[in-house]
Amino acid sequence: MPPQPLGNDTFVRFHKHDDSVGFRGKHGFRDGCLMFLGIPLDLRNTENIRAAVNTFGKFQHWVEDDPYMVRSIVFASFPEDI
Repeated sequence: MPPQPLGNDTFVRFHKHDDSVGFRGKHGFRDGCLMFLGIPLDLRNTENIRAAVNTFGKFQHWVEDDPYMVRSIVFASFPEDI
């Protein structure tokens, strides 16, 4: 798409998110952020969360220092066919 003028010599250009120079995706997989609610505090550790995520995708990392103990924010990748 060509640059779009905004006025005052200002332009904006739009790129497809999966078609630009910096795209680093893998075909067949997508990355995402998951939020698990209500994990018991004694089970809220990397090993248990990894085991839960690996049943349907691939665990990357999670936010261990989240001040809200009721949720667990997990970053993972999983197949597109799910």
